[in-house]
Amino acid sequence: MSDIRKVCHNLTLAGARQVRDCALQKASELRAFVSVVVVDRAGVVLLAETADNAPPGSWEASLMKAKGAAKYRIATHVTAEFVKTLPPALAQHALSLPGVCAFQGGVPIRLEGEVLGGVGVSGGSGEQDVAIALAAAESIEKQ
Repeated sequence: MSDIRKVCHNLTLAGARQVRDCALQKASELRAFVSVVVVDRAGVVLLAETADNAPPGSWEASLMKAKGAAKYRIATHVTAEFVKTLPPALAQHALSLPGVCAFQGGVPIRLEGEVLGGVGVSGGSGEQDVAIALAAAESIEKQ
């Protein structure tokens, strides 16, 4: 490896399918109708699926969550908790940064400590979205 480049790994389509399948299984267990978006480390959509009875707008929300988790390498519910600790003017500034998402349900997908992508889930309660996204991301982390 040279001093001017490095190897970065991305989630594959097969990996995205595994994440989606795990998310949909967990959503079924929780009886939640959701949209699931899986992105690579740069936020490029690899896979998206929306349940027939998912709320309108859930696809856009899950996309924001997936991209925010992948780009900033942190779960969006953690971002939300952090923003609450900031003074209002600073919180507003932080939330105006490109791609920052503070809605529950976005989780980075990691393998051996490296972020490979992100998963966003929307349509259930905030707690359901987080539980589904965490389970989906963990399906890769356990590899």
